[in-house]
Amino acid sequence: MKKGKTHHNKAHTGLGAVNTFSIVNGPNAGKYVRVAAAQWPTPLDMVDSVYDAMSNHDPVPYDKWNDSMIEQIGGMEFWTIRPDLSRNMPTVDGANVNNQGPPNFITVYYYGVQQGGTANTEYVFSKFNEIAKQSDSKRPWVAMTKTLGGNVSVYSYSTPHMTMSEMLGPHQAEFGETLQKMYDEDSDLDSKVRGGWSWIWSETWRFRPELSTTMD
Repeated sequence: MKKGKTHHNKAHTGLGAVNTFSIVNGPNAGKYVRVAAAQWPTPLDMVDSVYDAMSNHDPVPYDKWNDSMIEQIGGMEFWTIRPDLSRNMPTVDGANVNNQGPPNFITVYYYGVQQGGTANTEYVFSKFNEIAKQSDSKRPWVAMTKTLGGNVSVYSYSTPHMTMSEMLGPHQAEFGETLQKMYDEDSDLDSKVRGGWSWIWSETWRFRPELSTTMD
């Protein structure tokens, strides 16, 4: 499979470049994710050019992976970036995490919005972001809503980080402090949460540079 991905990458240059991640935890652990390397996340005005660059190229060996090497599931998804719900967004080259360079990991949280729950979800996430921005934290996260591919009533929060331990102590503490401030300001917060999303899960991706291409 590694040989197949390595050869497949040769077809993808420029806007068609791809970054490969292996999923290290969550329900999809052991699988891989391939995302456009042109800019992460890809803004709406770049989607068409990135899609064309990834789809239209001369064939190379192993360009079409067969069943003996890999099983492709999930298909292609498109997400819309929500700057209003994001914070300390990564730079154009994908993620320069606090001037430490590209991240080793990206942890993604998914929220499935229940029917009629969009208004409550928007309120809770907006309020969380408003309070969190009052701190001096440099923690980056990128909020997105799914536009195409499977269930589209989904929000995601992606947080690039250099080590796994970053997601435990300092980040969890910050989350807890922000959440407590939200409850202090809104005694009805629990009902808004219950009326917003019906499920949540997370996974962590590990960057695999040896299976990725670049913009060069």
